Amino acid sequence: MNDNFINEYFGIGIQNGKTPENLGVLWRSAQNLGATFIFTIGNRYAKQACDTHDAVKAIPYFHYDTFEAFFENLPKGARLVGVELSEKASDLETFEHPRRCVYVLGAEDHGLSKKVMEKCHHLVKFKSEKSLNVAVAGTIVMYDRNLSKPRS
Repeated sequence: MNDNFINEYFGIGIQNGKTPENLGVLWRSAQNLGATFIFTIGNRYAKQACDTHDAVKAIPYFHYDTFEAFFENLPKGARLVGVELSEKASDLETFEHPRRCVYVLGAEDHGLSKKVMEKCHHLVKFKSEKSLNVAVAGTIVMYDRNLSKPRS
């Protein structure tokens, strides 16, 4: 029997994504790096040529019009991890990823909203001189999750 308080899983998504191309690239990476589900908050996903694996048909995709609707449907026991360049954020290099979590990224031009950052259980960042493309940032976080590191 699956016990979601023992088994590991993660989802990843974007709040108010700026370009559909970035979503397609992130979804392709999510499918390849073991995401259990993908999601959007605000702006909706549209089929993109860069999602050559058609991830939205391969793993569950959820859309939420508002952050409140998303937060109300956060899986029981999952920790919300925001990816944001913030002084309050932990360094990804030493971060212990929760066994059950949902990663949320913000649009490249605005980042995560203040409301989202306040609701996150954790914020993470990684060394970068400037902000990165959201799909690249999400892929780095998922790659780090797949490294042999302790889980919290």
